[in-house]
Amino acid sequence: MNLADYLEFVGDPGRDDVEGWLYPTDAHLLSVLNELQVGRGLRSDILEIGAYKGKSAILLGFFPGPGESLSVCDIFDSGRQVSGENEQENTAFYPDLHQVDFEKNYLRFHGRLPRMHVGPSEGLAEVLAAGSCRLVHIDGGHTYDVARADLETARRVLGPAGVVVVDDWSSAHIPGVAMALWEQYLTGELIPLAFTKGKFYATWDPAGLTAGEVAEAVATRPGIEVKATVRLGRYAAANVTMTPDAWQRYNAGLRAVYSKLYSGGGAPAPQMVGF
Repeated sequence: MNLADYLEFVGDPGRDDVEGWLYPTDAHLLSVLNELQVGRGLRSDILEIGAYKGKSAILLGFFPGPGESLSVCDIFDSGRQVSGENEQENTAFYPDLHQVDFEKNYLRFHGRLPRMHVGPSEGLAEVLAAGSCRLVHIDGGHTYDVARADLETARRVLGPAGVVVVDDWSSAHIPGVAMALWEQYLTGELIPLAFTKGKFYATWDPAGLTAGEVAEAVATRPGIEVKATVRLGRYAAANVTMTPDAWQRYNAGLRAVYSKLYSGGGAPAPQMVGF
């Protein structure tokens, strides 16, 4: 399977059996950003903090070119020590998180595993060089302290035109992520590029990608569109969604899966609906 095939896979709830929270809008937008960076001739690594069972890591695994690599960091079921608040979150939301499940899912789509960093994300400072990455996807611990530290890690490891992608930036039940994100914007130099219902895309490089470039690239991609351009202080960012036609096809697939589930067919139910 190649990148185009996986994008179709994620967009078809009847086929997509990898548990997780990556939806077609973000899958396509991440792919757009990768294309923009490759078009600029950028060559450096990709990092994911927080992997769950591999849905987004599988996508990111299609991005590295020659000389590039994907690194994935998660505690999985290692038993590594985390804060009490993080432990409560893991118990509530990820009780069945096992490294072997991630590896099985990933190896269905790729010939070898990414570089694995099993343990708390604070340990990344010891193994990743400053400026060594072009894309960092953050979906790790959702407390303010952890999200803040992960953003600082992203800022350190991103090189020229690097992009950080922050998951759960607007989820009401985990406000620490939003607090850490907006702190970076208000007290630092974080430049918004785009956002979806689930993820926020930004850069610290004023000479890097722009919101306008992202919006123009989105306009050429079937299935997603810029619903609006939103002013955020000094900057504007593109609000990216699925097109109405793409949403109808995706939603029809969701209805079919739920219908099969509730009729006793046994298909796994999607964990939430993304748009």
